[in-house]
Amino acid sequence: MSASLSPIKRRACVACTIAKARCTPQAANLCQRCARLGKSCTYLDLPQTKRRYKAAPSRVEVLEKKVDQLMSQLATLTRQSGQTSPDTSNTLTNDLSSSHDSELDLTDITALLDAAEDPSHGPDPPTSSVLEGQPSIVDQGLLSEAEAERLVATFRLDLVPKFPFVLLAQGETAARLSDREPFLFLCIMAATMGSAHPLRNIVTEEIMKHVTLRIVTRSERNLELLCGLLVHSAWYTYPAEKHHPRLLLLVQLCLSILYDLGLHRKPSLSFDEQRALLGTYWLSIGLCGTLGRPIITKHDGRIDECIGGIASTQHRSDRWVPLFVRLQTFIETMDEVYASMQASGGKVLVQITQGSLQRQFNGVRSSVEKDLSLCPSSTENATRIEIKHAEIRLEELCLREELWIAEPDCAVRITMLISMIQRSKELIQTIRNLPVAEIAQMTITTCARICTAVGYIPSAVLTLLKLIASPTDSAMQAQIQTVIDEADYPNLVTKLAKALETRVEGMSAADKETDIVGSLCSKMRLLARCYPYQIRATVGNAPSQHARQDSSMMAVQGTEVAMTPQFWPSIDGDLEDILPLEDIQWDSLLSNFTGFS
Repeated sequence: MSASLSPIKRRACVACTIAKARCTPQAANLCQRCARLGKSCTYLDLPQTKRRYKAAPSRVEVLEKKVDQLMSQLATLTRQSGQTSPDTSNTLTNDLSSSHDSELDLTDITALLDAAEDPSHGPDPPTSSVLEGQPSIVDQGLLSEAEAERLVATFRLDLVPKFPFVLLAQGETAARLSDREPFLFLCIMAATMGSAHPLRNIVTEEIMKHVTLRIVTRSERNLELLCGLLVHSAWYTYPAEKHHPRLLLLVQLCLSILYDLGLHRKPSLSFDEQRALLGTYWLSIGLCGTLGRPIITKHDGRIDECIGGIASTQHRSDRWVPLFVRLQTFIETMDEVYASMQASGGKVLVQITQGSLQRQFNGVRSSVEKDLSLCPSSTENATRIEIKHAEIRLEELCLREELWIAEPDCAVRITMLISMIQRSKELIQTIRNLPVAEIAQMTITTCARICTAVGYIPSAVLTLLKLIASPTDSAMQAQIQTVIDEADYPNLVTKLAKALETRVEGMSAADKETDIVGSLCSKMRLLARCYPYQIRATVGNAPSQHARQDSSMMAVQGTEVAMTPQFWPSIDGDLEDILPLEDIQWDSLLSNFTGFS
């Protein structure tokens, strides 16, 4: 570069600016490109360039002006005899040719102007149903009008207290609901008719027909579809599949429709829209996190707005919504904290984290329990199950081995493991004590809570036994016996399975395996039979099955353990003749027995 060039940085020359090429100065008022091409090199100073830029019309303004000119010419031609004179035709042709986009006609230009206003692609999705006008299951004679009315009444009286996010209008009948909102009607029928109902599978497949044709194929989006999906997901029971791909899809469709309808950003929402948003939040946190999939919706200001909004309604069930949402928000907070924890923190990090979360939970539990006295018994039971689940989750860090590398058998961890066993047993006992009618109407989230308790007890027991130094020492044998007796796992889950099987009475063995609760029961019985063999494999030379020990039941006060006489856990039948011990993949059986993890 010449040494005589001004050190002041200047803008690109006119020729390089038009060509959108790099402009590199070579001499005063001459760049390398213009010198190479033999072009005149002209620079504009910055003030002049700014004035030109401000004075230049925008692209849209140019197109609008051209449209006005063309419309004026077309109006003139219309007033003439219907034939265009050569001069006018030439004028129009010359005008179009002189345009920067000479190939565009008037329609193209108008379309471009419309696209500038709405840059989205394609037409709007249809607003009418492709299945509109088709006969309902009542019209087809599959379900009587009387039974349909009974099921609608059951939904209003018994199911809404467990999931108060979808309400029916006062005085709503099955006939009107079927005509006006056929998808929601189908989902309510499926939720209320029960697992053993002969039409259960038929109605479920009809629901998926709506989902496939309306939501997936035609991209329909409306509040009826969202409410129907919420009901169907909340009481999902068929088909039972490993990792529950269909259930997960339904919950994710709820999220998608919520955002497509703009419920997350609309300036004002109706009461039904507020309930649907809160219900989607409740399901997504409760299930997507449980199923190990990403959670899209989060607690934010809009959630708080909706809680405050529905507090002003006259519906009694709207008073129960905050109870569900507060507990789910705490679970969301706990999941986020656990996901961010680093293994390097060790015992100190666990104590600090658990202490902080425990204080938050104490506040949430106190506010929730204060309002439980005003709720119906089914709402109170569902809420207490959620409280028990949160208490179990608070002890979850004791199972993360990477946090205890330095002190695997410290007193803090042992206390947490024992507490996890006790809290899990309390949740299972709460489920067993439910009335048969409430077991038949359990939501899918309650099923997930059962899986948490059933899975965590043996995990905590086996971890405790591995921490005991020597099973050959008599004192250690007493501790082993105490841990096993306190858990009472085979007896506990067998009784739980027996209570849950009232829900699937009358179903064939094959149908039970395609039902979530039926599948849970069979796999819990398998866990109960395999568990004693896993205990023996863990502790080695275990005490005799019928040998009494001078021990006592575990009662934790800090790190102290008291003892009462108990037995070694019995084995129901001899599995070794049927299933060789070495073939039992216990870890896989425990983690995948439901797909919830």
